[in-house]
Amino acid sequence: MTIRLEPSGDSFTCAPGETILRAGLAAGFAMPYECASGSCSSCKGRLIEGKVDHLWPDATGLSERDRRKGDRILCCQALPQGDCTVQVRLGQVEGAREEPRPAPFTATVETLDRLVPGVIAFSCRPERPVPFLPGQYVLLQVPGGQRRAFSMANTEAETLAFIVKEKPGGHASRYLFDELAQGDAVSLEGPYGRAYLRTPPVREVVCVAGGSGLAPMLSVIEGALARPDTPGVRLFFGANRAEELFMVDEMRALEAAHDRFSLTLAVRDGAPGATTGLVGDVALVALEDLDECDFYMAGPPGLIDALLRPVMRCGKVRPERIFFDRFY
Repeated sequence: MTIRLEPSGDSFTCAPGETILRAGLAAGFAMPYECASGSCSSCKGRLIEGKVDHLWPDATGLSERDRRKGDRILCCQALPQGDCTVQVRLGQVEGAREEPRPAPFTATVETLDRLVPGVIAFSCRPERPVPFLPGQYVLLQVPGGQRRAFSMANTEAETLAFIVKEKPGGHASRYLFDELAQGDAVSLEGPYGRAYLRTPPVREVVCVAGGSGLAPMLSVIEGALARPDTPGVRLFFGANRAEELFMVDEMRALEAAHDRFSLTLAVRDGAPGATTGLVGDVALVALEDLDECDFYMAGPPGLIDALLRPVMRCGKVRPERIFFDRFY
């Protein structure tokens, strides 16, 4: 099947069972997207010609108004049933053609640990190494449900590590927290994501994480510290209450091992050894002491949306050097 993009006039081949987004990325095009799982509307396009089926017909990325129009699709959910023409504006993404191409693969769960109530860490070994850029994510197929995005917390292609926060009532959470076990096979697809570490990092790297948004930030930090030319790395990790913090000992050990890395914990309700306040506010205050930096952040949409405008206005970060991953 051939997918033609308007207004660019570019085209690429899409295999049966492959989404328009995955096929476009595999062909090297800078397709617009963010979550790749149907929760946002970043990959929305207009179907001009052809027919598509949808992985998730009720995806929240399409509004009721979009559905009434009848020709709006999410490229991450659209499975072409023949040649199609789609109106979507290609992005201008630095290094897009060098990004690893997403593909489906299977993996075996090797470890599974509960970090704190409502947060687990698990790792799996793919059938073949899956190269990815620090900060990227994969889509996990939940049995009997939709695909969900989970960010890698490491940088190794041979073993993928994840940190997951429970979403009460969520189908994926029930599977991961109540059913998943060591030795299980899981179906994954990726890598995806554009909030990955840009190299070489010529400015200080600042990372802000809330909840399981710590996972991609740990990957970015590991990748940055592996390069001797990185000027310095700062991590701001926040939670509402002290008991919601996790992996603190591991991050303190990383701080002790690297003089270029500093950790700041922020707890809204206050805690020993942590700054009292919202992690975004604490990070903004710290930016005042920097000349310039690259800014990475991951976590709930509320955290990202509250930080974007102030970070752009602070004068310490160029808009094109802000990279974020909303956890829908």
